[in-house]
Amino acid sequence: MFARSALTRPFAAASRACLFYTTEAAPAAPQLLLRIKADVKDAMRSKDKERLAVVKGILSDLLYLEKSPQAPATVTDSTLQVLIQKSIKRRQESVLSFQAAGRADQAAQETKEIEMLKVYLPQEMTEQEIEAEVRRVVESTGATSAKDMGKVMKELGGLDPARAPKKVVSDTVKRVLASL
Repeated sequence: MFARSALTRPFAAASRACLFYTTEAAPAAPQLLLRIKADVKDAMRSKDKERLAVVKGILSDLLYLEKSPQAPATVTDSTLQVLIQKSIKRRQESVLSFQAAGRADQAAQETKEIEMLKVYLPQEMTEQEIEAEVRRVVESTGATSAKDMGKVMKELGGLDPARAPKKVVSDTVKRVLASL
């Protein structure tokens, strides 16, 4: 007969080989991503096909971004908000195209989807708030002409692009520097 230790020895070695411990915690998912995934489930439960299509579209855009060569190292709420803003911009362009073609029903559908997407965005900064921030940075950097635009934009890089779109900030910087 076999000794008891001979039978258990292979199992003990295999179990030791599978014990891996790590001190690193799994990266936390952004709160907005968790909210979007919960909304997918809610839309499926309520059988709201329009909302489900819009929310799945956000997840599809995120997957496309993650697989692209320009993918960020980690996905943050700000990354998701920029994706949603791009999606809104595409839909706004579609609304204009549909209205030009006389397709009011399609334009209304796109407008409805825009409203569904705006729920996920934070309140945008007003033009006055952006201009006040630009003026503060212009004074702190000592910018005097349009040649200093790069220096000012670099300092304004910390603004959340979801709250202050870069195009609006850029236009405001140009306007403020031109008035000096």
